[in-house]
Amino acid sequence: MNYLSLSIMAAVLLLLNGCTKDYQLSTDFTVPTELSSPAKVELDVTSPNNIALSWSGGGANDGSYVIYEVIFAKEGTTDLSEPVERIKSDFGAQAKLTLTHAALNAIARKAGIKPGETGKISWSVLTSKGGDVKDMDLNNDIEVTRGEGIDNMPNSLYLYGAGNESSGTQGSLFRKAADGVYIVYSKVAGSGELELKGKIGEEEFGYYLDGTKLKEGAGVMNLTPNANPYRITVDFNTLSVKTEIISNVRCIWGATYDVIGQLAYVGDGKFVAANSAIRFIDPSKPETNPPGWLSWIEERYYFIAAVNGADKCWGRMDGVSSERPTGGEPLSFYEIGEFTWSQWDHLWKMKGDLNSKRATITVNTNKENLMVHEFSNITNL
Repeated sequence: MNYLSLSIMAAVLLLLNGCTKDYQLSTDFTVPTELSSPAKVELDVTSPNNIALSWSGGGANDGSYVIYEVIFAKEGTTDLSEPVERIKSDFGAQAKLTLTHAALNAIARKAGIKPGETGKISWSVLTSKGGDVKDMDLNNDIEVTRGEGIDNMPNSLYLYGAGNESSGTQGSLFRKAADGVYIVYSKVAGSGELELKGKIGEEEFGYYLDGTKLKEGAGVMNLTPNANPYRITVDFNTLSVKTEIISNVRCIWGATYDVIGQLAYVGDGKFVAANSAIRFIDPSKPETNPPGWLSWIEERYYFIAAVNGADKCWGRMDGVSSERPTGGEPLSFYEIGEFTWSQWDHLWKMKGDLNSKRATITVNTNKENLMVHEFSNITNL
């Protein structure tokens, strides 16, 4: 080995050693030293105003970011290891948490403060970096006064009444979309008279609208019958009921907007397109209507639905793989979220063996408490 080769090897080793030293990751950090929040809050679940919790001091020693999580506990709790609620800070790394009145009201309920009563909630901050989590020897109290509300929060909520699609013979089960938020899809016919009934164990409770405010007790609400189904959202956090008409549900290719299947509402919260012809968009097959710019086989799709007449994307949830499924995926892979329609966002790739097939496409708005879609009755074209 000549002198030049030895010189090059020595230079490379020196460079590698230097890189290792200069770019070593630091996970050292300190926790905040000061907390700030309102001393008192009169809660109004319909208020558009927000409540800000913030903190200062501490942070990553190397100047990068840390992750914050705010924990809430009942008044007088000195051990915050079992909080009633945990919420990531704004964007996970900002030194503040912005809460709506409805969100703080839900936390107060979990802390044992009843409607119309005043009590205190303690809060503190957990800080983490690189898997290391530290708490702080400091907490703040917020005195909250809750307004009128409902504390008999149902484990299960059902839609009854002569106007329900079952004509009141059986209840339609709501999907629990979030804490205190329930959604059901149902046609409304006849008198349009509906009843809300919740169950906690074996105990049953009724709920009704007094004007626009949800209250506990016996009563009804009325909707105008429609040929299309309603989406009914009951929010116990804001004591409100929102109704929307759902129409023109279709499964389409993202690249061309061509309709794969037009889904009709068939009852029981399901939209179905039977015997739908599926042909992936192929530049070598003019019958698949390939756009001029396409040079590959395109199989990405989503759903579009008119919500009160405005098109919305029913598509792939954030955080779900955008890769083509191969089989064995969990039900959550096919879960549907609702988004503003943007052509290349929230698409799924269709399973390869669906190409050149006929299938029944189903959107089930409440399967195992998820809104999902499915392909079934698959046959060759």
